[in-house]
Amino acid sequence: MVTRTVEALVLSHSGGTREPRDVLAEAASRGATTIAVTDVPASPLAAHADLVLATRVRATGLRSEAVLARHAQMAVLDVLYVAVAQRTYDSTTVTMAATQEAVRPYRGDGGGN
Repeated sequence: MVTRTVEALVLSHSGGTREPRDVLAEAASRGATTIAVTDVPASPLAAHADLVLATRVRATGLRSEAVLARHAQMAVLDVLYVAVAQRTYDSTTVTMAATQEAVRPYRGDGGGN
């Protein structure tokens, strides 16, 4: 029998949107380790998370809160990616090389010609 670790990571700026909350709740009910990335650590989404990664953004005169929220959430995802890649370096480099080879024919920069 193969044992797998199942995780679920859900992003929601407000943490109040029903769909992300329901997805995380379902994952939790199936025994997944759950992670919420949200601007509201006390949100309904966060209530279903084993780990809450909080972002903090506020609208400015030049950018809306929604745009800033996406930037903050992408920064969190980038940090998580690097942390996992560092801990699994050998398998990550093999996987990245396979991914690059698989998409080579579809690249728009002549990589497939």
